[in-house]
Amino acid sequence: MTRNVALLAMVVAGAAWGAVFVAPGLAPLAPALLLATGRFVAFGAVSLPQIRRVLHADVPWGRVIAHALTGSVLYYALVAVSVRLAGPTVAVATIGLVPVVMALVSARGTGRVAGLVPALVLVGLGQVLLHIGPGQDWSLEALVGLALAVLALVSWSWYGLDSHKLLHDRPDIAPVLAAAQGLAAGALALPAAIALLLIDGAPAQPLRALAVVLFLGLVSSWLAVRLWHAAAGHLSPVLVSQLMALETAWGFVFAAIVEGGVPGPLRLAGELALVGGVVLAVLVDARRSRRAVPEPDAGSVPLAEDASAPECVGAGRA
Repeated sequence: MTRNVALLAMVVAGAAWGAVFVAPGLAPLAPALLLATGRFVAFGAVSLPQIRRVLHADVPWGRVIAHALTGSVLYYALVAVSVRLAGPTVAVATIGLVPVVMALVSARGTGRVAGLVPALVLVGLGQVLLHIGPGQDWSLEALVGLALAVLALVSWSWYGLDSHKLLHDRPDIAPVLAAAQGLAAGALALPAAIALLLIDGAPAQPLRALAVVLFLGLVSSWLAVRLWHAAAGHLSPVLVSQLMALETAWGFVFAAIVEGGVPGPLRLAGELALVGGVVLAVLVDARRSRRAVPEPDAGSVPLAEDASAPECVGAGRA
């Protein structure tokens, strides 16, 4: 996979993840936790055809289960409840800080933070503008929703960093990692989904709720995770962290479509700042990658293409 294809895969994954912020509103009569657990039951079901391949691979199940919890089941449960309590704008904007957290953690001790400052400032400015939008509700319920969004931020940041590290350390399991995570997420979510159905019964408008669950399981989980795993190994962790801001950008686009209105000037400026920060991070990373590849001396013997490949791959994953 080339760098440009990896970037495109991350953009599509961001769009798939951005849809989770508006999905609970498309089935307003279904409990948020039922949508969350149902999503991952669907994720596990669509991963079943690969179960034999997964079981024959040397999968580190402890880390995969932790990823399924922090990057899937727990994360989306927190997001779904946060959206119901604080609204999609606060949830999207808070979780949009994932790029900042991941970039600062992954770049510490590498000397790369200074080069990222302009991009991080733009992303941070975008978050501030999105949070201070007019008419924002700051009731106790909204504050609880904000706190849940912060927990979701911590949960997904750890997942994003550790999953990238796992892919770097164990590239051999990349083809089955998404399916393994889906199976683990489905196993974790199925008992909770059954318990919710037994306690509360089937939700009102069950077909609408089922459609939302299937969309989230197939697109926002299965497709997005496969694209993430396929692309992450070809990009630096710092760049991957910045690309996560696209989830926020797509979330606001979808929210505007669902709400049927154009965002106000402050939120529109915040959206532009977020996207601008991501674009700047991509450009900085590309320039750094070019500088990392040494140019051959005029009198030296050119390296064969295959001989230089490992060095380029290593630089891309640094």
